[in-house]
Amino acid sequence: MLSATSGGRGSGLGFAMPAILLLLAFFVIPVAFLLMRSVTEPAPGLQNYATLLGSTTYAKIFFNTFFVAGVVTAITVLIAFPVAWALAIMPARWAAVIFAVILLSMWTNLLARTYAWMVLLQQTGLINRMLKAIGLIDQPLQLTNNLIGVTIGMVYIMLPFMILPLLGVIRKIDPAILQAAAL
Repeated sequence: MLSATSGGRGSGLGFAMPAILLLLAFFVIPVAFLLMRSVTEPAPGLQNYATLLGSTTYAKIFFNTFFVAGVVTAITVLIAFPVAWALAIMPARWAAVIFAVILLSMWTNLLARTYAWMVLLQQTGLINRMLKAIGLIDQPLQLTNNLIGVTIGMVYIMLPFMILPLLGVIRKIDPAILQAAAL
């Protein structure tokens, strides 16, 4: 009798081999080469890493990177969780429409989305004009080329990637658990 692993079908390694070869060729080998080069040039040793860790410029870059990542993640979670929860409990027809809008925002070209946000956030853009029209500001705000613009753009880009997994998890929650928690 033939088993699933030793019989006619094999283990499936043949199907995975092209992907494995691509990963080796375009990821593992270049990263290994880069790591080897980082400890051998310009002179063998760990001096490159000591320079990296001792530099205030690189420290500032690391801090800014993790700060922006933390802020964007926090804001994205604060927006995505209520949206995912609302999608999970609303009628199926409305949920499908909003879900399609979320997917459409993901499928739109990143360059087009970035340019649209630049047009909206610039000093003569729609957001500044609306804020001036309702009297909240006297002078246009600088919303581009700074932390505010980067945060708005990154939250917009990452929002679907946060909503979709949360929606999948929320939809799998047993309604009996929610009823018990409401007591």
